[in-house]
Amino acid sequence: MIQLSDLDLNIISESELGQMLVDAKKAYYTGGKPIMDDHTYDTLEAVLLKKNPHHRFFKLIGSPNFDTGFPKKTHTMPMGSQNKVTSYTELQKYFQLKDVPTDAGFIVQPKCDGLSLEIEYKQGRVVDAITRGDGHIGDLITQNVVKMQNFLPQLKLDFTGSIRCEIVVTFNDFQKLNQISPDDYSNPRNAASGISQRLDGKYSEFCTLMAVDIASEELNLASESDQIDYLKKLGIVVVDSHFCPNLGEVEKIYQQFENQQRQKYPFELDGLVIKINNQKLQQQLGQKNNRPKGQVAYKFPAQSDHTRLLDVIWQTGPYGSVTPVAQVEPVEVSGAIISFASLANYQLVKEMDLNIGDIVEISRRGDVIPHIEKVISKVNPGTIDPPKLCPVCQTPLILDNKFLRCPNSLSCPAQMLGTLRLFCSTLDIKGISQKTIEKLASAGKLKLPGDFYKLEIQDFINLEGLGEKSGSNIISQIQAKRQLSLVQVFDAASVPNFSAARIRQVIDAGFDTAQKILHLTVSDLEPLPGFQVTLATKIVTGIALRLDSINSILSQVTIQESKAKNQTSSISGLNFAITGELSRPRKLIEADIIDAGGKLVSAVSKNTDYLVCNQSDSDSSKFQAAKKLQIKIISEADLQNLIK
Repeated sequence: MIQLSDLDLNIISESELGQMLVDAKKAYYTGGKPIMDDHTYDTLEAVLLKKNPHHRFFKLIGSPNFDTGFPKKTHTMPMGSQNKVTSYTELQKYFQLKDVPTDAGFIVQPKCDGLSLEIEYKQGRVVDAITRGDGHIGDLITQNVVKMQNFLPQLKLDFTGSIRCEIVVTFNDFQKLNQISPDDYSNPRNAASGISQRLDGKYSEFCTLMAVDIASEELNLASESDQIDYLKKLGIVVVDSHFCPNLGEVEKIYQQFENQQRQKYPFELDGLVIKINNQKLQQQLGQKNNRPKGQVAYKFPAQSDHTRLLDVIWQTGPYGSVTPVAQVEPVEVSGAIISFASLANYQLVKEMDLNIGDIVEISRRGDVIPHIEKVISKVNPGTIDPPKLCPVCQTPLILDNKFLRCPNSLSCPAQMLGTLRLFCSTLDIKGISQKTIEKLASAGKLKLPGDFYKLEIQDFINLEGLGEKSGSNIISQIQAKRQLSLVQVFDAASVPNFSAARIRQVIDAGFDTAQKILHLTVSDLEPLPGFQVTLATKIVTGIALRLDSINSILSQVTIQESKAKNQTSSISGLNFAITGELSRPRKLIEADIIDAGGKLVSAVSKNTDYLVCNQSDSDSSKFQAAKKLQIKIISEADLQNLIK
């Protein structure tokens, strides 16, 4: 069994890490003994995602190309997941954006935390059972499904079509399973997934089928209620279903489940599924990205558990903020083993009166990020003493509002590396990882952002894991950024509180050279819209702190002349919002709009003139708001035609 303590993540390559994860997934799915525990798998997956979010592993898993050992088959009914909301306000907004009346009538069903399955029937007899897979193609696991509880090989009626089910393992069956199975299933959901896709079919009898949907070309049922009634006539066990005449009644059901019924349920639930009862309306709304628009998952709040605080680790960020990270006694929350959790800032530590050894409540907000919510039981009196020195450079810390800060912006290694990383990120310099930046800095080749332009191929040849080819590619990327606008220079220098929009505003106010910006005073900035003395002071102070970084960039680049705003353009004075995937970096498109005299807005309102979006349909809030307000939606090409 592979454990984190056996691995040196600093030397494992991306390809080795990806293959290790693929092997672990295959072992998990094909019924062999797992080669690593869930915590190790989750950690390695997170490490690979950070190293390379585009690694083939993330496209392979769940795709029809991933070899689980089972034959594949295309679905006959949609097998997408649902869109999600987490509050009643979001629920109302979701259906409002789709112009669905709040009293349209809804079916509410518990959202089973299991594995989705399509079972095909022909003239009442089972044909095949297919996992969801990528939503279009899944694994044929009929040999396992026939052993599961609630499975019917022969229906009561002569039905031809498909039934969508969720495969779950009840809490009672999970306890029985753990007494006889040598496999390390950490929770019922993992057990349902792992057992369902075992090649040997072992333990399939511990799984239970719960029907949630039906599809057939021979049926013409007017509502979700009719579908549920028909499923029952077939003899199928259907998940509990509740009809609600309006969203207010939906919320009442939700509160009942959240406060009472969820804890009493025989299997795990992670929310409720809300479906428009009228089938015709659902079909008119259609789907987007394989997700039905007429349905939504109303998620329960993050699950939490209690554990003991073992230690607090202090980390220095690129802007000098020293933030606390809690190390806790490992605990399983929402199916993952948690060992570390966010504490945000020192002020939060003080407010919670938190100390080492205390029993705390830990949750995964959004089922992803672990957070310490509160102290359940004080074990040791008092609060954790904050560090007096930067944990990286040992400089005395200062208290700045809620945060502890390291004032050594010039020499602190953590801040230096953070500034270098942000420079590459801001200018979209591809191919240079955080590890590569660290190696170059350790070799004395990088200290300030401008040093990137001085790199030579020879600087890469002697670095472990790098060479002439990688060095040449990185240098090519960097040299392509020799011509920058003033906005890009100051944005890439990571001046605290000085965003690209603020920089552009300052330039438009007449401070249109590097020297003018470098010599800004509080009195220069305070009269500008949105600037007050506090923000103005922070920006002036930030420029002074980043002076070496700014000058290092200025010494290596050519400043592109700012285009004069076209006050006679057809878009002069008009408000533009942008959403969705673009063919060029968003900042370039924003610059085109501004240069042509247009204005950018962050949200769509009745005062918005255009929404730029390349998609003909989208679930984004901006797109839906634009449709509702009848605001013109244009593509990038349309925008360029307008500007011309």
